[in-house]
Amino acid sequence: MSDREVAITILNQLGGMRKVVAMTGARNFITSLKGLRFRFPQPSRGPNEVEIRLDPTDTYTVTFNRIVGAKVVEVSKHTDIYNDMLKGMFERETGLYLSF
Repeated sequence: MSDREVAITILNQLGGMRKVVAMTGARNFITSLKGLRFRFPQPSRGPNEVEIRLDPTDTYTVTFNRIVGAKVVEVSKHTDIYNDMLKGMFERETGLYLSF
């Protein structure tokens, strides 16, 4: 599976690109090595970027970062996350909902 296909699969597991953008205001989608990274507006001190990477065990590593200017601070990192856990984890960590 190519990096682009992995990124599209991750987006679909989160609800699809349109829903992610509409519900969170996400932007700057980047296909990374076996994963996806994107930013979202977050006025509080919480994370404003997420990186989701596919691991060889067919689970995900999800890293939430806070980016201000050129400074990147890792807020939290979760390993061994299954695809059905992605949506709930994103919502808990960010306070942004991906569905009504």
